[in-house]
Amino acid sequence: MRLQEIIDIVKEYFFLALIAVIVLAIIFFLGYFIGYRKLFRGEKSLPKKQLLIGGLFTGYVIMIIGVTFLNRGSNIQGMNLSFFSTYREAWYSFSLRSWQFLTLNIFMFVPFGILLPLLHSHFQRAIWTIGAALLFTISIESVQLMTGYGSFDVDDLFNNLLGAIIGYGIIMGFITIKARGIKRSFLYFSPLFLVLILFGSMFTYYQLKEFGNMSIMSTHKTDMTQATTTIDIQLDDIKRTVPVYMAPIYTKDAANKFVINFFEKINVDTSSREVIPYQNESIYWIGHERSHNIWFHFLDGSYSYTDFSKFSDGMMPKDVDEETLIKNLIQFGIHIPQDSLFQKVDTGSYEWTIDKKVIENQLIDGVLKVSYYNDDTVKLIDNRLITYDKVKNVQIKSEQEAYREILNGKFQHYSENNIIKSLHIHKVEVSYYLDSKGYYQPVYAFYTTVDGTDITILIPGI
Repeated sequence: MRLQEIIDIVKEYFFLALIAVIVLAIIFFLGYFIGYRKLFRGEKSLPKKQLLIGGLFTGYVIMIIGVTFLNRGSNIQGMNLSFFSTYREAWYSFSLRSWQFLTLNIFMFVPFGILLPLLHSHFQRAIWTIGAALLFTISIESVQLMTGYGSFDVDDLFNNLLGAIIGYGIIMGFITIKARGIKRSFLYFSPLFLVLILFGSMFTYYQLKEFGNMSIMSTHKTDMTQATTTIDIQLDDIKRTVPVYMAPIYTKDAANKFVINFFEKINVDTSSREVIPYQNESIYWIGHERSHNIWFHFLDGSYSYTDFSKFSDGMMPKDVDEETLIKNLIQFGIHIPQDSLFQKVDTGSYEWTIDKKVIENQLIDGVLKVSYYNDDTVKLIDNRLITYDKVKNVQIKSEQEAYREILNGKFQHYSENNIIKSLHIHKVEVSYYLDSKGYYQPVYAFYTTVDGTDITILIPGI
């Protein structure tokens, strides 16, 4: 999720909350002046400060309801009771989107902790504010679960509660700074400082460590207690030394130059283009009517290209020989490496595959897919055929060590109950997987059948 998308969501529900607060205020004041003051002759005046804080708190609650219910579909179900699983997922993938969801769930409840102590003196006691925050977030998660507008996630409870504690600490720190001094107020600010230190330490450690993180790491432990495990091969206990490679990483400027050069080669004007940037990729729309598109990945330079004229009347996929395809791809600046395996996938759809071919200090790996149409042009390209440069040799764990991780359930597997009853291993080999910093790390690929389904289990080698 981009920052602009977050801002747009906040804007949308801010105006919804503002309108709702205005309507509620009109109803409230009509009741006060007509009912209380005129009919019942009441003389008690309204405290302006409490009205202002009450209005802000009401608007805030409406915004939270809008973001947590109205901003998503009603087809999300389930419970996630694995504590800190979302933190593990964010760490392993190290994607901006994952960290955004975590931090948003924390800071979404900071205003709750700030406004309640201002609304009533009872909430200047920590137990009242924390209790109210816990009740509010449990209510949200429970209603999400019952209605299907979200899942019940124990990490959301934790993050929301943490946000409320931070907010409470901030406001109470300012309230007590005059009465009790800086030392006492510092105690209130400590939750905020602690969270900032912990997050700062994680990000610093990530930047200092040599290689990136692996998204293939499992956030949940797979239940192997009922599993019957069989194996066709003999696993050795040798710790091999294998290379680590680096993908051709692109900056945003370098990606822009690549895209412009790509379209210039096929005579497409790029003066009118829209760029939608993300952390590790950008989407490029070319032309006033968005006639062409490239989804470009910064970490390895892979991309997906689409010419939307394929949707025009009369456009149909067309079969063609490999030589004609290669000539067409040269126009795009794409050269097929030697020894690539060529095959037809469907009418007009073809692919070239290279499986970890080593040439001196380089590794070529991946797949190039194209689609050819009856106007004799290539309109779809999915280029994940990457040339990696060797960085260094590293010692990796043995096959037996990797196998023990599988037996302990330390691998990525998705099923309804996360329980495996049968596991059969056919083959194992050293393969590679791109980490979050662009390193092509060695992994063990176990080719298995899990409960009747063929699955490749990847275990990090380092």
